[in-house]
Formats: sequence, structure tokens, C-alpha cells
Amino acid sequence: MKKIPIYNQSPDAVGGIFIAYHSPDDLADFETRLEAHRDDFFIFFVLTNGHAVLKCDMIDIEINAGNILMIKPLQIHHGQDGTPDAAGYYIGVAPFLIPNNCLEVFQSLTVSEQLNVIDPVKQEELLNIIQLLHRSFTSSNSNKTQIINGLFNALIYHFANLYAESKSPVKEFKNQSAVIYANFKKLITDRTFLESPSYFAKKLNITTSHLNDCVNASSGKSVTYWLQNAMIIEAQRLLYYAESEVKEIAFALGFQDHTYFSRLFKKITKETPLAFRKKFRE
Repeated sequence: MKKIPIYNQSPDAVGGIFIAYHSPDDLADFETRLEAHRDDFFIFFVLTNGHAVLKCDMIDIEINAGNILMIKPLQIHHGQDGTPDAAGYYIGVAPFLIPNNCLEVFQSLTVSEQLNVIDPVKQEELLNIIQLLHRSFTSSNSNKTQIINGLFNALIYHFANLYAESKSPVKEFKNQSAVIYANFKKLITDRTFLESPSYFAKKLNITTSHLNDCVNASSGKSVTYWLQNAMIIEAQRLLYYAESEVKEIAFALGFQDHTYFSRLFKKITKETPLAFRKKFRE
């Protein structure tokens, strides 16, 4: 069976953020160039012209000019169709950069709700921030990472507000696996990600084996993966934003042995905590 590829963020990302403007020429043959795949980061498509169709987790989503589509990490998606004049912005974001209150908004959305119409009243302000972020990303200014990060923070709260204030969510049928997976994700917090899979299975009144089956069926990943993923995201936030030593961060996350934390961090991310901090602060 052919495996669905999982792509990492572009090496051209700055501090965990990547933005590109795709012209009609860039989106030519859209349906054949974008194969079915997963990404390990968040994506926001903001279409400024034309019309396009993407399939996300088996659902066709039609995007028109003035629409925004969010793709969550590890959702399967690929291009379906696009008009010759389709153009817009692609924004890729490392999960650790998204504040928890915004993350809660995004994670609660069904696939259909991940498409939203930008309020015409707010459209100019939103596009101004996106365009400024894009210009800063392609410039060679000093303090580039800090400037991009500041603009991104403004943008992500605009996105979260847009989704939270949506007046017309589309209800969508979910099978049992999807419901269990969604409820499992809600139970993962900065206080529970070190718990065992059996802890979450007990909370959901199911067996650990059934929990793993449902999580795998819905995301292609195990329960252990998502617990480690939550821990890594919180660790990355602390490494990125705080000045604490790695030992202090390990203890703050609940690890008794800071060397074990460092080994686990490297095993999952393929780099040491200090290497991560240096890379994302350059």
C-alpha cells in the first residue's frame, strides 16, 4: 500500500513562519501538482482572486476570492481544480507559534468550518497585514525574525477572531472514530501530556486498544505520538520565548530527569533543545 507522504516545513521558513504569494502562473495545473499528502504544520490559504477546489480529509472545499482556508497538521489534502485567474497567499506556521487560545479555536473546527469568508469590512485590514508580512519575509532587514513574529501574532489573532465569530458553521457528520479522536485531543493539556494512553482511555470509558485504533484511523498517528507532540510543542514554545535553561524547562514540563527530556526531544525533532533554540532565533 502506498504511504501518504508527510511533509515538513520549508527550510526557507523564518522563525517557524513561511509565506508566499501564488500568482495564476504559480497555480497552473493546480490539481496535478499538489498530490494527496499531510503536512506537520498549520497552513492558511487566503485567496485574493479566482476560484479553487481542494479536497481535505475526503471533503471537497470550494475557495473563492475573499475566502480563507485553514489546514490542520496531518490532515490529508490535495488540489482538485482551479480557475486560470486563481491567486492568493500561502502561509505555513509551526504549531508551537500558535497561542493556546487561538489553537483551541482552530482545533475545534470541523473540516467544513475550516473554510471561512473574510468579512468585507475587515478584508482590507487583514490583507494589509498579510501583505506587510509577505514584504517583511522577502526582505533582508535586520531583526527580520522579530518583525515577522510580531506581524504574525497580529495576523493569527485576526484569523482566530474570524473563525470564532463565524455566524454560519456547517454541521458535519462524524463517525465514532472521529468523535473519540476529537474528545481525546480535548483532554490533552500541558498537565496531561505525560500521562499514559490508558489514562485517556479511562477518561473516555473505552479500552486503550480501541482508543489507539480510533486515533490512528482519524489521524494516521498513535495516541503516544499526539501526547509527545503536545509536549514538544510546549517545550518549543518555552525554548523560543523564554530564557530559561533546558534543565529548568524540563522540570517545568514535569520531567524529573532533564537528560531524558533532552534525549526525547532530540529523538522526536532530530535536534537538541539548544540547537532548536539557536535555529529559530537566528
